[in-house]
Amino acid sequence: MAAPLLSSRRALSIAALVCIAVALIAVNVIAAAIGPVRLDLTHDRLYTLSRGTRATLAKIDEPVTLQLYFSRRLGNALPSYAVYERRVRELLDQYVAASNGKLRLETYDPQPFSDVEDRAVALGLQGAPLDTGGEQVYFGLAGSNSTDDQQVVPFFATDRERFLEYDLTKLVHALAEPKPTVVGLMTALPLEGDIRAAMQGQPMRPMAIIEQMRQLYRVEMVPPSSPTIPAGIDVLMLVHPQSLSDQTLFAIDQFVLKGGKALVFVDPYSELQAGTSPPRSNSGGLPEDSSNLSRLFQRWGVQMMPNVVAGDRDSARRVGVPVPDRGTRAMDYVAWLNLSGRSLDRNSPITADLDHVNMATAGILEPVAEAGTKFEPLLTTSRDAEKIPVENVTGLPDVAGLLSSFRSEDKSYVLAARLSGIAQTAFPDGPPQAAAKPPEGKPGSPPQSAPAAPAKPDFVKESTAPINVVAVADTDMLDDRFWAQSQTYLGRPVVVPNANNGDFVANAIDVLAGGADLIDLRSRGTAARPFVLIDNLQRDADARYAAEQQSLEKKLKDTETKLHEMTGKEPGSASAAPAADQSKAIAQFRADLLQTRQQLRAVQAALRQNIDRVKAVLEFCDIALIPILVMAAALGLGAWRVRRRRRRPAFA
Repeated sequence: MAAPLLSSRRALSIAALVCIAVALIAVNVIAAAIGPVRLDLTHDRLYTLSRGTRATLAKIDEPVTLQLYFSRRLGNALPSYAVYERRVRELLDQYVAASNGKLRLETYDPQPFSDVEDRAVALGLQGAPLDTGGEQVYFGLAGSNSTDDQQVVPFFATDRERFLEYDLTKLVHALAEPKPTVVGLMTALPLEGDIRAAMQGQPMRPMAIIEQMRQLYRVEMVPPSSPTIPAGIDVLMLVHPQSLSDQTLFAIDQFVLKGGKALVFVDPYSELQAGTSPPRSNSGGLPEDSSNLSRLFQRWGVQMMPNVVAGDRDSARRVGVPVPDRGTRAMDYVAWLNLSGRSLDRNSPITADLDHVNMATAGILEPVAEAGTKFEPLLTTSRDAEKIPVENVTGLPDVAGLLSSFRSEDKSYVLAARLSGIAQTAFPDGPPQAAAKPPEGKPGSPPQSAPAAPAKPDFVKESTAPINVVAVADTDMLDDRFWAQSQTYLGRPVVVPNANNGDFVANAIDVLAGGADLIDLRSRGTAARPFVLIDNLQRDADARYAAEQQSLEKKLKDTETKLHEMTGKEPGSASAAPAADQSKAIAQFRADLLQTRQQLRAVQAALRQNIDRVKAVLEFCDIALIPILVMAAALGLGAWRVRRRRRRPAFA
């Protein structure tokens, strides 16, 4: 009876193995037919392409070739770059898989003095020295399309890993749509040059921001009185819009609602205009060197506080203030700001890589509560800020008085913001009426009301897609004196930036011109997941050690000063044999020094024990815990099967 039972079990086992083999083959065949399927379990969805990237890849018409250059020596020397290179390559593989055959990826390892290295240099990739010997390593990407247009990422810096997908999609987008970005510039400021200087026979040189824009884009001037926005403009840049007619406002409104991108600079007090035009005053006594776009801003979801500028004690710039009978004194001017650190949004590609941005008498932006758009701050003050009335900064401001009267409101104010979402028109009744004109041949007669303008067939009351607008409450940041210096090099003028104002404008235009697909891309996090607890313990240890070290150095300096006073000689200089009290002081200092060093070692050892203890627990979990759990489960399963077998009745 036992033999047939064993035979049937053996047959069942063989049949089960055959079924498993058939199932594995079937799974492989099905997987090959439907393509690769991946499951992204990372916290920030690092390996999942965003909707904007997939939309960009779907728009590729001509083949695009990507060449990834990575020196293996860099990965061997710095393992963090090896991890980053793997993420870049795997993400590019996702791009290729989602492009329907329009993208091709090639990988190269540029060896020193090889043809591959020469090609990398010719493409514009940036080499980095690996050691003091000057050996160059490369980690960059070059792309080209069928018309030989080229785009490169010179070097993949690890500190920009959050924007990896944005950078890659931007490169692909530039190759898929290689036409230059057209920027329509409408301004009331002399950005093209000082007309008064031209009238005096001096050269009318454009400002540095205009020269930079013309190197990157095609800039078309749009008159402030234009009743239409010319076709073909990708980004409309409004600088200090003043007294715009209803027809011009309507044209701007329709341009934005129909998908046009806008970069708007307004200002409660433009020092650039005040310095290049004669003083003017309105009926309220305030200078007319201000601008706003309040009618459109209200519909876009933003408003600028009237008649105030932002003051910031933390970000105040140092300026020279004339002091009677004392020359010039350096002092903080709280209305001129040098924004850096947390004042720049590190999650936006517009401001993430900027170091600092200079602004002068900037206004304050606020979201409109009832608007249905999204308000995302880009530039903000610190919390040590206050509102300053405009009249306090006009003319020759009292820098010392503003500083002494400064009272922090413990609130951070927004100076620049990005607006997105569905917006309503500011002209719900349709196109505005044309300006009224007096009857011909009857001078002095009252003007006749013009007939209502007929509604245009393409008039929209609501945006056809989410609007994309960047609003900045300062125009002086475009002035050369606040961000760049002009120098002469080999007989040619050269602009040397001292702030990232120009980069801010270029980044904003690039992000806006990239279209909705590119704008939707945000930072995605990094592949490296830090050990936060260990990092905090290490910082705690470093801070305590540094405090003790500073205390010791101060004690050493004080003792040397006392010895100098006792001996009358510089510390360290040769002298006669010290007196008994001096020898006693030196001996006491040495004893204190040894004791302090022992305390330092004790503190560092105690804090190091916490780090070592956490690391030991992590290493145990990574190395030993899982095998122990598997072994325990196997032993438990074996014991259970033995007990079960013993409980079975014996066959006759």
